[in-house]
Amino acid sequence: MYPARQIALALVKKSLAENRPITQMKLQKMVYFAHGYTLAVHDTPLIFEAVQAWKFGPVIPAIYNEYKYYGSDPIINTDWVDEDESCSGAPGQESPLAAPAREAIDYTWQATSHRSATQLSSWSHKEGSPWQQVYNEYDNGIEIPNELIKTYFKSFLF
Repeated sequence: MYPARQIALALVKKSLAENRPITQMKLQKMVYFAHGYTLAVHDTPLIFEAVQAWKFGPVIPAIYNEYKYYGSDPIINTDWVDEDESCSGAPGQESPLAAPAREAIDYTWQATSHRSATQLSSWSHKEGSPWQQVYNEYDNGIEIPNELIKTYFKSFLF
């Protein structure tokens, strides 16, 4: 498992390398997708943090806090990101991405990069989705259980 910020940073770097910057909302859905993919394919979580059901879909608060200054604008650089902090499992411990994590990031990029943030948000809100099953408009802190995410992703990946 990895800090969600590390997976997010890898996706942002991929978007910048291809000159296709992504928004924070799209990044949230992409990390959620990569996490769901890993749960379904490898039966293990990709990220340490819990995914929460917020109004606009699944959200990982650590990613929100890291990229919120961009608002709905594209993330155009990572100069301000502390990579040591974003990419460590514990203080002072670097955590390089293993092959399954890189596979999840590459698969996610291939499957979602051509979709808009709004399309990915609509997808995450579908009837029967993990978000839809737990969302409560009065509580943004409700966690989406990994078991729900895994079951949902297995249903459309296989």
